[in-house]
Amino acid sequence: MKRTSGIQLGGMVVLAALLASCDQPRVECTTAHTGFAATYTLKPGSKRGEGDCDALRGEVIGLEKYNPSSAGDPKVQDLSRALLAIRATGLGALAGGAEAAGVAIDKGAVVSMGEFTSVDPDERDVCSVPSLSPAALEVPALEDNPATSVRYEWSNVRVYVTAAFPGTQMTADLTYTKDGCTASYSVVGLAPAVGCGVAGAEGPTTDPSLCDPQADPAAGRLLGSGINPDLEERVTCDPELALCVLKELPEALK
Repeated sequence: MKRTSGIQLGGMVVLAALLASCDQPRVECTTAHTGFAATYTLKPGSKRGEGDCDALRGEVIGLEKYNPSSAGDPKVQDLSRALLAIRATGLGALAGGAEAAGVAIDKGAVVSMGEFTSVDPDERDVCSVPSLSPAALEVPALEDNPATSVRYEWSNVRVYVTAAFPGTQMTADLTYTKDGCTASYSVVGLAPAVGCGVAGAEGPTTDPSLCDPQADPAAGRLLGSGINPDLEERVTCDPELALCVLKELPEALK
């Protein structure tokens, strides 16, 4: 009868432990530290008032997760809480133009802030921020530009977070108000924000190959897009935004 040596048995135990540890570890709630290519889909019947508030198609938005300072020591992070900041480039550009014209801008006013319901993803690997503070800006009339008022109200932000997809896909609701006109949108975001616009012979056009995560030296693309290769089949070039966007959400965010 064969005998199993202690060395062999020990090796089998180590191998079993290694195999068991192959599962991806759960990670804390986070977001990609870069811009998101966000598409906006108008919610039917949501427009109120006169104006073009219902004409948004999408833009690049910035998301950032961080832990606040602890109540007892402002130099120590409170790891039991996680906050989310969102800034839209449209509002940021308006603020930048106003500053360049000499208008004092409260930079904090153009950033929406909210708190994750938990520092850990839920059972579907989703991190949620139900409500955020509004981001708003009022700019007086400048030269040929009339006075304008813009307000972003984000809610129901949901971020898909796993070791393989560390906060690079998100959804949200947005209520957008411009000069008294209000409309609501469903938002889908993908990070990193990658442009697919090119200068064509007859004007600007798009090149879907710029969304390809794989490099193609023969075509002059020495580097891939930077988008996760696992998302290759779910990403497309939006011809209107000239951005690489998600055309299909992960099941957890549907």
